[in-house]
Amino acid sequence: MGERQLQSKLKILFLDDHTGIRDGTGFLLSERNKNFVFFYAASASEGADILSKEKGISIAIIDLKLEDGDGLTALREFRKINPELAAIVFTMYADPIHIETALKLGVQGYITKNAEIEELESAILSVASGGNHYNKAASKIMQLLISGERARNESEKLSYMNYKSLTKSEQEVFALLAEKKEPEEIASILGKKVKTVINQRAIIHQKLYIHDRLDLIEFAKKVGVLF
Repeated sequence: MGERQLQSKLKILFLDDHTGIRDGTGFLLSERNKNFVFFYAASASEGADILSKEKGISIAIIDLKLEDGDGLTALREFRKINPELAAIVFTMYADPIHIETALKLGVQGYITKNAEIEELESAILSVASGGNHYNKAASKIMQLLISGERARNESEKLSYMNYKSLTKSEQEVFALLAEKKEPEEIASILGKKVKTVINQRAIIHQKLYIHDRLDLIEFAKKVGVLF
């Protein structure tokens, strides 16, 4: 277990507006490593307030999408308070748009929420020791950025723009549809009504100019939501 690699307490800000995911993940990490000390925030403003009052926070775990904005904008504000703050993105999004934006901002870690708790713990320990930890999708995008080989044809750019037009809620539904989940299961996972999911599926099809599940899966692969 990574606990032996830390000589003192590690203060971590955990910013995520999904309270159950945030608190549950923090609890599991704290159980695995007693040197992890978490401070929880549901909004960018709450996170900034914690950073201003609590000295010694060295890492922020940040979700990309928040009810009051986005996590990367919050990170920019956090680094005005603490310029040395390291950041690990912890999100459900694994598409090139989000990954590229996060990497260009200089995050030290990028982990998706379907990862095992051990991987997030490893990411924290790597970042705490001055290293980086990127999941497979982020590592792939980083290599493309370094080599300058990122595809930029008109069809791909149009797909990215259409994907970006989806709201946070629609992107969540899109990702689960791409995993071949049915509306009833998606509704249960996201805490929505089945009718709401069905309506959002129709909107997604309209915005992305797709007609069926096969189209949706192919689109998800094209923008990097599926690999």
